[in-house]
Amino acid sequence: MAFAVNIDRVGEVCTTLPTTDNRLLGAMRPDTRRKLAGVAYRVALQPGEILTRSGEAIDRLVFPEGAPAMLSLSTGGSSQDVGMIGRDGVVGWSRLFSDQPTPFTARAHIQPGSAIVIPATAVVEAANEDNALLKAILTFAQRFSMQMARTLASALRDIPERRIARLLLMIDDRIDGDTMSVTHASIASTLNLRRATVTDCLHILEGEHMVRCSRGRIVMRDRAALEARAGLAYVSDDGLD
Repeated sequence: MAFAVNIDRVGEVCTTLPTTDNRLLGAMRPDTRRKLAGVAYRVALQPGEILTRSGEAIDRLVFPEGAPAMLSLSTGGSSQDVGMIGRDGVVGWSRLFSDQPTPFTARAHIQPGSAIVIPATAVVEAANEDNALLKAILTFAQRFSMQMARTLASALRDIPERRIARLLLMIDDRIDGDTMSVTHASIASTLNLRRATVTDCLHILEGEHMVRCSRGRIVMRDRAALEARAGLAYVSDDGLD
């Protein structure tokens, strides 16, 4: 796994894992947390920084905290974003089941944040000994697989306005507060839409008081209305229970 050069290693904790709101790390037994303390560390993440690259071996698992990550699949020189991981999950979970290279490129998304990084071999060993951790990761992997299926189905069947509503809901689920540091260009890139299309759709959502848009920011105003607009494109498992 190759991190971008400007991701800083903040420091190691030698007695216990850093306090974190990542739900999978929260599922660990206290003794598991102590075992992983010497090899786990926190990194700062900036939007666009690469966490995993398609075709590379997974040597570290990344547990996002406040900044979601997007996973994409690349074929024929183009890529398609297929899912979002926040503090509900882990980037590189497939290493628990296979040592094959990852098919996904994962990058930090939307806004600055942080993540806990742990060597893959240490997580695999811990999951083999800690049933609660293993169950939590397996449950996340199943939910994420379903999220990917819904993302691809939505890309095929839903109008842009529904897809944008779903994306905003998923981002809102994974950040603190109601303000998303997201641009029209980043939404267009994530959903493979024209920027002008994104702008038109956001004008509609803003005109109906679901969101408020300013330069580089979108504020959630009426989540219930946005969920209704997304319709079947968004279900609760796309977010955090």
